[in-house]
Amino acid sequence: MSSKQLPSTCCTIDDLDFVQQSLDAMGQGLSVTRILNGELHIVLCNSQFIQLLDFPVEFAELPRPFSDFIRYNAERGEYGPGDIDQQTAERVKLAQQFMPHSFQRSRPDGTIIEIVGKPLPSGDGFVTTYSDITERSHAETYSDLLIQALERSGAGIAIFDPENNLVLTNRAIRVNNPFITGHSMPGFGYEDWGRALIELGTITGVEGHEVEWLQKWNNLPQNPKGGMEIKCSSGEWSHIDVVILQSGHTVIVSNEISELKRAQTALINAKEEAEFANRAKTDFLANMSHELRTPLNSVIGFSELLISTDFQTLGMNSVSEYLGDINRSGRHLLRLISDVLDISKIEVGELKLDEEALCLREINEECLRMIKERAHRAGTRIENHDRPPKVRLFADETRIKQIILNLLTNAIKFTGNGGKISLGWYANDDGSIYLEVSDTGTGMAKENIKIALEPFGQVANSMTREHEGAGLGLPLSRRLAELHQAELAIESDIGKGTVVRVTFPCARVVTDFEP
Repeated sequence: MSSKQLPSTCCTIDDLDFVQQSLDAMGQGLSVTRILNGELHIVLCNSQFIQLLDFPVEFAELPRPFSDFIRYNAERGEYGPGDIDQQTAERVKLAQQFMPHSFQRSRPDGTIIEIVGKPLPSGDGFVTTYSDITERSHAETYSDLLIQALERSGAGIAIFDPENNLVLTNRAIRVNNPFITGHSMPGFGYEDWGRALIELGTITGVEGHEVEWLQKWNNLPQNPKGGMEIKCSSGEWSHIDVVILQSGHTVIVSNEISELKRAQTALINAKEEAEFANRAKTDFLANMSHELRTPLNSVIGFSELLISTDFQTLGMNSVSEYLGDINRSGRHLLRLISDVLDISKIEVGELKLDEEALCLREINEECLRMIKERAHRAGTRIENHDRPPKVRLFADETRIKQIILNLLTNAIKFTGNGGKISLGWYANDDGSIYLEVSDTGTGMAKENIKIALEPFGQVANSMTREHEGAGLGLPLSRRLAELHQAELAIESDIGKGTVVRVTFPCARVVTDFEP
């Protein structure tokens, strides 16, 4: 019997044509399966069924054994690898149970078919619909993938619908904004978000400017260019971008930019340090020009005078005085050049220490003998703490003396006539010891201490300062101290003098020595 033949005498051919045309107009495939003569047959189907499942045209001539359709599918691999007869028999047996069923099947061409079957009221067959859900399935898959990607994204993402309802958030947004309690919050709008940030203290720097900040936040969707930076109370920074979609949805993208801000700060600091170093270099060159030229002029001037003038005419007292000036100028030049060379060696790691256990009292006494005349000329009194700790210091004798002499020279320079300088060694409770040089001199502002510790740094401009020097004494002393794992610290204030302490770790303190 063909698809246009009547199974009973109750319908006319025209009625059947009308039914068939109605079925063919469906968007879904449809088939009706019943038992005829003890065997399952498909007795009715529409054109969508044949096309969707890609059956041969002749399969539309009905009724046709159900097993023909199953075998055809098995032969073209619809059910995967396996014995064709066995696959056919298993599926026909399962269909004969007339149970409701619903499942999806992926065809070899990638089409995904949703198959839904329901038993006939007579209990001897079933009606089955076939729907192409390929696009829907792919959309659901892509949607799931998109949601998973959003959840794992480091950027915070929130979407508001055209009615300004929060409809989607990812994990990053919810973690950083605890007032958001789910993926969506109907009735919670963009402006509500801004108010919540202020009220919960999530952001800083808006105290007293809440209205202005909220206005800027609310205006961002209308003028999103450049976005908006937010500093959180945790100290972290976020950058907010707003995108308006054609659908009217508002998308907020929040990126954590703390590392970028730290890098910017580091870059600014590096720029400032480079500018400071460049100024220090310029000041140093001007300063060195002055410091070198002054003693050289003295050496050249007095030596030319001695060469061009008869000693008897000058008198031996004058000759001796001129020679003394030449000697002092030469020594000043030697100290200056030595300090520059020492600084350079330390900077490149070429200065080596010749270490031994040093007697602190002997070191002090020798340095005082060397500086005594200079202090006397300046009218400065030096007090020596003659009871240093009964330990020895494992260090380079020449460099420790250099530290002490530099500190004493600097103190004399800025203390002047009638001032007092103290020198001593002291013990700390943790076993370390420290050298202390204090004076009653002019002192310096706390903000200038860092400058004084930089190589060639001068608190006063080289053209206006009142005291000679290239500004190498303190920086060199600090570098030499650091070579001994020691720390040099300065306490000073204008008009109240200066205290310099050099603390040596207990690892350099020798207690078991022969007196």
